[in-house]
Amino acid sequence: MKSKILNKILLLTVVISLLFTMTANAAAFTDISTHWAKSYIERVAAKGIVSGYDNGTFKPDNNVTVLEALVMISRLYDIDDDLKEKIVEEYEPSLKTMTNTLYNEWSFEYLSVIIELGVVSENGIEDMFAKKTIFQQATREEIAVLLTKAMMLGDEAQSLKVYTLPFADAAKISTSARPYVYVMYDKDIFEGDSNKNINPSNKITRAEIATLLDKAYKYIDENDVYPDFDDYEPTTSLSGIITEVSEGSAESYIYVKDDNEVESIVKINKDTDIYLNGKAKDIDDLKEDMLVKCKINSERIAVKLEADSSTDVVRGIIYYVAYVAPAKITIIDEDDDKITYDMPTDVKVYLDGKEIALKELDKNDEVTLYIDDDKVYQINSISRIKKYSGTITAIDYNYPIVVKMKTKEGVIKSFTFNSDVDVTRNDDDSNFDQVRVGDEVTITTEYDEMIAINTIAKEAEMSGTIKEIIIGDDNKIKIADEDGETTQYAVSNNVIITIGSSNATIYDLRVGYNVSVNTSGNEIVTIEAAQLQTAKSFSGKVIYINTDDKIIMMQNIKDNGQKELIYLTVTNNTKIFDTTGSTKYFKDLEEGENILSTAISQSGEYVAASIMIQ
Repeated sequence: MKSKILNKILLLTVVISLLFTMTANAAAFTDISTHWAKSYIERVAAKGIVSGYDNGTFKPDNNVTVLEALVMISRLYDIDDDLKEKIVEEYEPSLKTMTNTLYNEWSFEYLSVIIELGVVSENGIEDMFAKKTIFQQATREEIAVLLTKAMMLGDEAQSLKVYTLPFADAAKISTSARPYVYVMYDKDIFEGDSNKNINPSNKITRAEIATLLDKAYKYIDENDVYPDFDDYEPTTSLSGIITEVSEGSAESYIYVKDDNEVESIVKINKDTDIYLNGKAKDIDDLKEDMLVKCKINSERIAVKLEADSSTDVVRGIIYYVAYVAPAKITIIDEDDDKITYDMPTDVKVYLDGKEIALKELDKNDEVTLYIDDDKVYQINSISRIKKYSGTITAIDYNYPIVVKMKTKEGVIKSFTFNSDVDVTRNDDDSNFDQVRVGDEVTITTEYDEMIAINTIAKEAEMSGTIKEIIIGDDNKIKIADEDGETTQYAVSNNVIITIGSSNATIYDLRVGYNVSVNTSGNEIVTIEAAQLQTAKSFSGKVIYINTDDKIIMMQNIKDNGQKELIYLTVTNNTKIFDTTGSTKYFKDLEEGENILSTAISQSGEYVAASIMIQ
């Protein structure tokens, strides 16, 4: 019995070795340097369609079995791994029950793709295994049939009525294969030899099939051929730690933070398959700090979710790393407790998603420890400096200023702005009064505190002419577009208005002005218009001071109690004083204090004539 088992294991090893112990670099093939098919072989090997042997050879003149040919043909298309997994799940159970498939399980992935592509039906594969024809050497006409179907040209072959095969031995081609051979000839895939023979019953060599596959791949690429997988919903994978669980009546959510500390929102509905430690569960069983793997569809709904509660997750800041045996790491955890953990020699360490050595960890970096059975098996460290990219969704101009953004992963994050933050716009030095809702933004943080903000100006969503301005508790503007269609828009209380190159308010706008606007939700958040002059008195809190350009951003309190954002330019002629009448200077102004200002509009810019610090 042991001898038979050993022989079967050796046979399996030999089969797998022959097909899949390939060299990674086609240029390493030692037996094709002078072969006529060298360039073809190298191209398809580079694409992963064919492979060589572990001794560096390709053996171009060896014949190919039907099974080997099917495996090669199945690799013509770059199919998403998640989609391929679904296809394999569909057909693998049936393939396992077929006769003569023992020790050929390695081929199930490729045969599943072949079945899904319609190259050979499920019953056809079963018949091949039953009759063992799948292990026989393939003929040229057999490859013509298989390749035609794989290239999505089967219908074209079957619809042929009148055609002429230009081969001297055309009569030798079996009747059923003739239309397929013709299609392969018509698409410049198959050619006759120097005697104009197609040699339909000849065995096909590895070099010959490599040549045919190279030509087939070129045809597929140039004609944008790709199989239709309508029965399978494409998904993407997401792995990380659950940071929040939010349950709703119709739809629920979890927040997942990956190894790079990027947080994403995953929707969960009644169709989501939820597993906890391998057992089917409900969303009620999901908790924060569980490890999770998600299969997500295009609407970011989890099709399948696998959670793991056996691993403890500990977060903190690195205090000290002893990487000389016995290795240890000391962290300050979220409760400000100092904790030390022993480090096994096989611990995996990652910094910003890249594997590193334990000694490369730095003090003060954020760290997440994964612990199983009181043993740390993985460390994910994140540099204290992080970057978040997305779009600004709101700016709260109450002091201190708060910027809200939506990341590219769909997560809403809030950051507090202060005067120490480095501000750039389109990567050039700028100031916060140039930041707009709707801008694309990259916010840099240190320990989650904003230290830099770079914005990219958003192009106007629409342009037109002001037809009516409605001032009230809720300001509105009617704008006519270039087709004359008039639409009414609500105006945000924090709207940013520029007339020419200067900042302004809604009171500076006039009917008939051409404007370009951006909206957020159903409100206008930015307006760019023509120039105008006016004068006003303003009273409110200073929220930001641009010391370079001497511009003050303040929240003016209107007569009706509502707040509006005002930009004041301070000049050498601006009189600044406090309530006692004592003279003050620009440097004496502070963010957060109340002021009373009289300003004159000059070319759409409010220039402060006087400022009283209250």
